[in-house]
Amino acid sequence: MTVSLTNTSGRCLVFVLAHEAYCQALGECRCEVEQGRCARRTAKSLTLASGLTSPALDDAVLTIPEVVRAVTRGDLSVKRHVPERPLPAVVATKAPTTTSLAEVIRPDV
Repeated sequence: MTVSLTNTSGRCLVFVLAHEAYCQALGECRCEVEQGRCARRTAKSLTLASGLTSPALDDAVLTIPEVVRAVTRGDLSVKRHVPERPLPAVVATKAPTTTSLAEVIRPDV
């Protein structure tokens, strides 16, 4: 499931999406990995200007302690995006047939 976060604090907010919390909650690593001999993993961050709503984020962002505190303080509002159910497949059916009165009244022999 995904969520959108809206900054209601009146100031810019920055959250570090720490590997220990965010990537473990996701079940996969989303850190930036530098190339080269001394490759290091760098955590991503989320910056929200005042009044800005984030694009859809994984709900794992709600495991970040700073995000939880901001929601509790009222600095962030959370909107959950519920996935839509797929519509059932339309099955082709035969067109209805018309029956004449003579066919209905006719006795079977």
